[in-house]
Amino acid sequence: MKQQNNEYHTVELSSQLVSIMTTEHYNLRMALSMSTSEITGRSSLFVGAVSSGLIAIAFVGQVSHLATAFFVFSLVVIVALFLMGLITFERVLESSNTQFMYARGITRIRHLYLEYAPQMQSYFILSSHDDPAGKLEDMGVMHPSRWQVFFSMAGMVAVITSVLAGGFVGLLLAAFTLPLAVTTGAGVVTSLVSLGLHQRYQWKQWLQLGRDRPAVFPSQPGE
Repeated sequence: MKQQNNEYHTVELSSQLVSIMTTEHYNLRMALSMSTSEITGRSSLFVGAVSSGLIAIAFVGQVSHLATAFFVFSLVVIVALFLMGLITFERVLESSNTQFMYARGITRIRHLYLEYAPQMQSYFILSSHDDPAGKLEDMGVMHPSRWQVFFSMAGMVAVITSVLAGGFVGLLLAAFTLPLAVTTGAGVVTSLVSLGLHQRYQWKQWLQLGRDRPAVFPSQPGE
């Protein structure tokens, strides 16, 4: 009778544990979805603002015939869009790092499921390892590459923001009637430098996230 009671309590405890982790799995998945919505919303707002700003610059250029008013208006608008890009980049990167954290929690819970029922391994199509490859797989990135910093939403915002920075420098030099080759070259160099700084910052944030939250169940060679 005592052995039966112990077995009953063990089964009951296992059932409660699975229920708790299932709830946590659901909460993490919902948080991941909300984070994705925020990233999409902020990025869409930024891209829409850039599109509207460029259209406004084109209209002012036609009306002012590229006079002083055009340069003043354009420089002010581009500065505002550039600052908006910096803010969007930082927040989108933060949200992306949060997504990594949520994905890591989900893969750990999936690993727990397989510890209790290893015979179900063939029915799980996503990874149960919480290393970077497993997290990216859970987020739909099946074959990550070294260019992944450009494929993220923060990477896209970084590219647009860097183009704005280059456009500002080129337009500012053009206002002083410098040759086209000089203004274009300065704009291109500024864009490349800005893009490099953005992506370097993004990569450092990813590495810091990996150091702060190391993998508990990394994949083994051959898996």
